[in-house]
Amino acid sequence: MRRLLTVLLPVLLAVSGATAWAAEDLVIVNGEHWVSSSLEQKRAYLFGVGNVLEIEQAMAGDEYEVRRGRSIVPVLLDGLSGVSIANIVTQLDKFYADHSDQIKRPVIEVLYLEMAMPNL
Repeated sequence: MRRLLTVLLPVLLAVSGATAWAAEDLVIVNGEHWVSSSLEQKRAYLFGVGNVLEIEQAMAGDEYEVRRGRSIVPVLLDGLSGVSIANIVTQLDKFYADHSDQIKRPVIEVLYLEMAMPNL
């Protein structure tokens, strides 16, 4: 868990533009954060998510296939396989532009339900 926070914290800081956060102040990145972020911040967030997914897959080892249905990792990895970071940024930008009523929806939820799941 500590390693996971070590990986995610810099990404969350980049996306938020905040200079300092206490651990209890961490938030789930949503559309409000996304649309107010620079391209570099968006890419940093997605690279961070991708790295965490790959780490989770590697740590699962032989258990990876067993985790299907109990983890978002296989869905995200398989559903977004072959999709470029640039394309994901474009799709997320479009999603939040087209669904302004869902601006508080977490980015990871949109990645999972709107982008990865339909590709499976």
